[in-house]
Amino acid sequence: MFIRAPKDFWSGVMFLCFAAVTLVTASGYSMGRGGRMGPGYFPTLLGAVLGLLGLILVLRSFAIRGEAVEKIQWRPLAALVGCVLLFAAMIQPLGLVIALSATTFLASFAGPDWRLREAALLSAGLTIAAVLIFVLGLRLPLPLWPSL
Repeated sequence: MFIRAPKDFWSGVMFLCFAAVTLVTASGYSMGRGGRMGPGYFPTLLGAVLGLLGLILVLRSFAIRGEAVEKIQWRPLAALVGCVLLFAAMIQPLGLVIALSATTFLASFAGPDWRLREAALLSAGLTIAAVLIFVLGLRLPLPLWPSL
């Protein structure tokens, strides 16, 4: 057999891996019944759907012609992972506003066409949205500003 659509093949493999992890994790919970679902019912159902989707994608990759998988762009990947770790380190001492503004601004450098105005507007917009949703809407106890 020859893989004719590598993107579909690797997407299917990814879904099969997610399904396996979900099903193994859910196997420790009781299933219950359709009318009285237990804690393992939904994760098992979700894992089965993910597995079916992965299987369809893998089989499809042998039947149709598709695009090749592009080379991994390490610089943007490293920048985004670094920003997530930086956010985790900054949120407690500096607060949500500074941590999110700084990491969103820095994450914008991962793109090939960086513009100062767009990065600043994106950073401000996402920070305002996060404060409105998580602090005011959901009332999560996140520090907004540095604790002095």
